This record gives sequence, C-alpha cells and structure tokens, in this order.
Amino acid sequence: MAEHTQLIDAINIRTAVRAYDDEPIDDDTARQLEMALQPINLLGDLNIQLVRDQPKVFAEANASGHLTNAANYLAIVGPANDEEAKERAGFYAERMVLTATLRGLGTLWVAGSWDKAEAAKHCRVTSGQELYLGVVIGHPKNHLDYQAKSYEELCEAQRTHRATKTYEQFTATMSDEGREAAPDWFKSGVEAAMKAPSAMNRQPITFSYNPADDTAAAHIDQSAEDEHHAFNDMGIAKLHFQIGAGQGQWAWGDGGLFIHK
Repeated sequence: MAEHTQLIDAINIRTAVRAYDDEPIDDDTARQLEMALQPINLLGDLNIQLVRDQPKVFAEANASGHLTNAANYLAIVGPANDEEAKERAGFYAERMVLTATLRGLGTLWVAGSWDKAEAAKHCRVTSGQELYLGVVIGHPKNHLDYQAKSYEELCEAQRTHRATKTYEQFTATMSDEGREAAPDWFKSGVEAAMKAPSAMNRQPITFSYNPADDTAAAHIDQSAEDEHHAFNDMGIAKLHFQIGAGQGQWAWGDGGLFIHK
C-alpha cells in the first residue's frame, strides 16, 4: 500500500479521465490492483472488483464522445440498502483510485455514463448486495506523454481541469473568524477534500471545526440535491480530508466526527 506522502501526491495529481488509450490493462498490473483490493474489501466489508475489457458497458458514452475507449472498471459492490456501507464504499474505493493514480492509470467515477445493468453481468453481486457505482480505469489517452510530465505539470493540470467549490463553500456553516482560527490540519484536510471527485460532480459535503474539543465534522449539504450518491461522495471526501489532515480517524455517518491524533 502507498505511503502517506505518496497519497498526498496522488490527491494533488488525480483528475477525472474521460479519454483512454485502447491499450489493455496487462495481467501483471491487474494482479497488482487485485492484490491492493483484498485488504480494502476486508477493511470496508465490501466486494469491489476489477472488470477488464467490457467496452459494451460504455458503448453509448463512447459513441457520443463523452468517453473515449472506456472498457475497464471497478465495480463498487456492497451491502444492499445500507447508507453506511455506501459511505465506506466511497472511502475505500477512492483509496483504490489513488493507488491506481500512483501507477499512472486514469480513473473516473461514473453514475450515469455507463450501462449499469450490463456492468452487473460481469461482476459478482451476491444475495443481499448491490452494485452502487463504477470507476472507469485504464491508461489515459497518450499515456506515455502523460507519464513523461513532471509532478508540477500534473499538479497544474489537476488545479485547472475542472471548477471546484471554494474553501468558504466547503466550510459554509463556519464564520470567517472560525475559519481563520481553525488549525492548519483542518485547513489542509479541507483543501484535500476540495480536490475529491464526486459521483455527479456536485461536491455535496461541508466540513466544520469545533475548537471546544478540537474535532472536525462532515455533513451532507442538502442544497446540493444529490440524495442518490451523497453518502458515497461523503466517503470520498472524508478520505481526502483524512489524508490531507494527517493522522486521525473519522466516525461514519452524516455529522461524523474526525479525531485528529
């Protein structure tokens, strides 16, 4: 598993990749990804799976130009009708996304840009489980040129590739004085969460800091109107926050607290 500083690097360079080379994921890379999935599934009580060479799943999106050469995906499978499991799925699947980023692979969370019924045919969904979402994975278009870019160039591409909510929007429940007085670990956590993907690109999560007990809290922003994927997005954002903040741990759930250690 990647070290903490490498995960920070992955957050700083990860972008939503929609265009892929048609070069397949080779067996050795697939084996390494599947080995990384084993502890993630165990920790999260999930059943995330790597599925390769199924372009039919993305036929419509590829044909329209929304995606290019999408054919491989992570099937995010977990317990059915379980909001906490959906949050864990976001947290741990994004951990896998960052691992893939460090291996030079491109990724994209998908909720609507795939044929979910077709995707379900190529993964294992047992009784009591459901397929939540998917993550496209593969070699970015012109991936050799991509791999030749410097870390600074990749960071700039991340910074400019899409609009993001502001720090003030991510801490909407806090006063200006509260934001200013918050510790550096909280500010770093929010800044990392600002770089997190979300299933519908709505970033429906806010964070707050409580100086009375030195904790942070994460909340679903109901105004974002993303009731279908909000818990998944909360898990993704919590992971980014945790990596950015450094040592510490979240409690699951809307309003769950982060204890900085």
